[in-house]
Amino acid sequence: MTLNILGYVLGIGFVLFGISALVIYGSEIYKVISKSKKKGDYKKSVYFGIMAIICVLVLIIIVNVF
Repeated sequence: MTLNILGYVLGIGFVLFGISALVIYGSEIYKVISKSKKKGDYKKSVYFGIMAIICVLVLIIIVNVF
């Protein structure tokens, strides 16, 4: 039961962090393409991407162990 809940939480975390990383990365790319005065700052998208990867790796490890 606990592993099911943990799996759901990690799966939802992967989806949310992944989508957030893509949206933030897309907005930064748009700033560059539109030649905005603001420069792109990719730190947030990298952080969200890393958190999504961590969620997936933990989920894969849990699935393979149990």
